[in-house]
Amino acid sequence: MTPRELRNQKRQAKRLTAQPVFKPLKRNKLPKPFKAMGGSRLFATDLIDVSASHQLIFVWRDGLILTDCSFYGWLLKKLSDSSLFPLLEMHWHPSHKGLHIKTPCRTEIDYTNRQLPGAIELGMRTTLMYDPRCETDRLALIGKFCEAAGIALGAEEALW
Repeated sequence: MTPRELRNQKRQAKRLTAQPVFKPLKRNKLPKPFKAMGGSRLFATDLIDVSASHQLIFVWRDGLILTDCSFYGWLLKKLSDSSLFPLLEMHWHPSHKGLHIKTPCRTEIDYTNRQLPGAIELGMRTTLMYDPRCETDRLALIGKFCEAAGIALGAEEALW
C-alpha cells in the first residue's frame, strides 16, 4: 500500500457513533485475524462499522500490575469477499514503547486477514500514562486511535 492510498482511506468519512462495549474475549468468536485471540485476561469489542467499507475493533489485556496490561485498536477495510485488510493498528504497552501505530505502507506483503507483523511502526507522542483497566483511560485511548485513523466521534453527549 502506498502512503497516498492509506491517506485516501484515512480521509474517507468514518464515524464512531457510540461508546464501544468491551466483553470477555473467547477464542473463535471473531473472524480472522482475531480468531485465535482469547483468554481470561482479554476483553474486546465486537467489530464495529464506522463506514460502509470500514470496521474497527478494540482489545485490552488486564493484568495484576499496570505493566502487565495493554490496549490495541485496529482499523480494517472490508473487502468484497468478506475478508479484512488492516489499515492501522495501535498498541499501548505501559511496559515498553508507549503508544505506537503500525501501518501497511511501503510494503508488498499481503496483510489480508492478518495483523501487521513487520509493518512500519510509528511512535505517537503522549505525556500521559494510560491504564487500560480504567474506563476513562480506555476512552482516551479510543479517542487517540480515532484521531489517528480519521474517525469522527458520535454525538457530543458521548463521554469522549
